[in-house]
Amino acid sequence: MHPRLASAKFMSVLAASGIALLLAGCSGSHDAANAATSDVGNSAEPAAPSADTAAPENAAAPPAANEAGAPTPAPTAAAAPSPAPVPLADAAPAGNAANGQKLFVQCQICHSTEPDRNGLGPSLHGVIGRHAGTLAGFSYSPAMKNSGITWDPATLSDFLRAPMRDVPGTKMAFAGIADDQKRADVIAYLATVK
Repeated sequence: MHPRLASAKFMSVLAASGIALLLAGCSGSHDAANAATSDVGNSAEPAAPSADTAAPENAAAPPAANEAGAPTPAPTAAAAPSPAPVPLADAAPAGNAANGQKLFVQCQICHSTEPDRNGLGPSLHGVIGRHAGTLAGFSYSPAMKNSGITWDPATLSDFLRAPMRDVPGTKMAFAGIADDQKRADVIAYLATVK
């Protein structure tokens, strides 16, 4: 067989196989793809389209070959857009208390987790569920006393992200924990200190 004819036959088989596989993928039938590719692969010579079987002018052409001789893939339908990410305020990451305990080392400069042992900041023992500015024996800023906050995971997350922004006038001179996961880990640890 002449090399050009062999190449043309190969391209015809590849194009037919690709189209058959695409059609089978749409219908969910692998049998249709196998039948179409085996029929094409068994023909002795590529058949030239006759006038009555020629594709209409507006029909899609078979995939063109790239420089290596392999057909280029047919364009596929665009994937459905992904849903927008949920804001962290609505779905905070799950916290890891063990990692939070390690991260809490930076907080121990000012805070204790022992009951009634205040430092530069109030004890954080039992902080979840406590009203801000109410622990006996600690001198809170007026801003914290009047904040109206009850410490739960969501309010702690907001506060620990940027304490001085969340409660302007607080005495807590800490820049905050910007990383959502680290903040969630610290809060998970604080929830265990009861």
